[in-house]
Amino acid sequence: MVPDTYSLHQLHRVIQLVFGWLDYHLYSFQAGERRFEQPLDGAEDEDSTVILLSDLELGKKARFIYRYDFGDNWLLEIIVDDIHIVSPLDESDERLLPKLYAGERAGPPEDCGGPHGYAHMLEAMQNPEHPEHEDYRRWAGNYDPEQFDLRMVRNNLALAAAWGTV
Repeated sequence: MVPDTYSLHQLHRVIQLVFGWLDYHLYSFQAGERRFEQPLDGAEDEDSTVILLSDLELGKKARFIYRYDFGDNWLLEIIVDDIHIVSPLDESDERLLPKLYAGERAGPPEDCGGPHGYAHMLEAMQNPEHPEHEDYRRWAGNYDPEQFDLRMVRNNLALAAAWGTV
């Protein structure tokens, strides 16, 4: 759950925390014909730091795309599951903070080569006979694709919100 008062940049930060990514790369959002990105030199699309989710007027079941790391090309389809209206005057309402209700499996490691590279990495890590098995084991450390720590991710989101970094 993410407040509709969050900018797309804040949503980007939430996604980074949930996936365990380190925000090393560029990102963009696409909603309909509109495209949003960080306001960096040479940016051609709308500024993701000033567009709020509420500005997009997304209805229930609306879909939009988050793209991260243009080299690895991670594409996430975001689907609006439900909409809760919260009074902006009630700042104590927990719905003004991001919240993760459930999750499973670890996010793919940063810089693993996108969906195809990730599949290759998993294949190599699971097969001791694979020629790259030891390289991937060394590179990925104790990465376990089946491991997801809901409590840790929730804590990370709460801390980031408290520190004002999302």
